[in-house]
Amino acid sequence: MKQSDEIMAEYLLKGGKMLSATCPACGSPLFDVKGETLCVVCLEQRGDAPGQQAGKEAAGAEPAPSAPGQSAGGIAAALDATLLALCERAAREQRPEDCLTLMECIRKGVEARNLL
Repeated sequence: MKQSDEIMAEYLLKGGKMLSATCPACGSPLFDVKGETLCVVCLEQRGDAPGQQAGKEAAGAEPAPSAPGQSAGGIAAALDATLLALCERAAREQRPEDCLTLMECIRKGVEARNLL
């Protein structure tokens, strides 16, 4: 079973937005995924992640278009906020493997930010 940090990192890389609110059940940050607020950790651990099977089948498909109505400036601002939250979390992280996962997410986020 995946650890919560790995699950959250995957959703961040898929374009999910980490929110400041936390899940009452597990304490993980909630995510905004396609306009829906949910706990991705609880969702994955229950095994009913949205599009889990469809995502595996469409792995070679073209990338999803960016959200309609969101300008490059808005995307950059959201990415900056996410990167800042990841940096703060990495600084507090005690477990080296979790810190490494966060740092990899930060690196990918910076690469994406530089493309904008």
